[in-house]
Amino acid sequence: MVSVQVTVDSSLPPEEVLEAVRDFSDRRAKIWPMVQSKYLEVHETGDTFAEVTEGTFVVGRFWERNRYDWSAPGVVEAKVIDSNVLEPGSTWEVGARPRNGGSTVEMRVNREFQPGFKGRIGNAINHGFGARWRRFGWRRMLRQVLAEIEKQGRETASH
Repeated sequence: MVSVQVTVDSSLPPEEVLEAVRDFSDRRAKIWPMVQSKYLEVHETGDTFAEVTEGTFVVGRFWERNRYDWSAPGVVEAKVIDSNVLEPGSTWEVGARPRNGGSTVEMRVNREFQPGFKGRIGNAINHGFGARWRRFGWRRMLRQVLAEIEKQGRETASH
C-alpha cells in the first residue's frame, strides 16, 4: 500500500483549487499530468459527486474508474471503483482551506496495487525510490497542478 500526505501553500483561493479537482472537462488533461482526454469518460454526475474513468498511457493503457465525492466542505475524495492498476477502495483526496488570501492544499493518497503486470509497474513506480521520494514526487506534482491552474486563470483573465 502507498500512503502519502503532502501539503502545499498556494496563492489560489480554496474554491478555485477544489473547482479544478471537480472539473471533468477537457481542461482536466491540461491540469492533471496522468490524465489524457482520450481516456476521460464521465459516467454520471450529481450536485456533490461524479463517477469518472480516467487514464493515461504508461506501458499500455492505465485506467481507473473513480467515484468523486465533494459533499464534505473543503474536500474532494476519489475512491477507486474499478481499475486495471489499482485495487478498488484505493483513495485520493484533495482538501483546501484559506490561508492569507490563498490556501493551504493538502493531498492524501492511499493506493493498493493489483497483482497483475500493470499493478506491479504502478507499485514499482510508487515504491521504487522510497517514502521520501514518494512525498517529494507527489508534492512536486501538486505544485505543478496548482501552477497550471494559476496559469489558466491568468490566461482566462487576459481574454
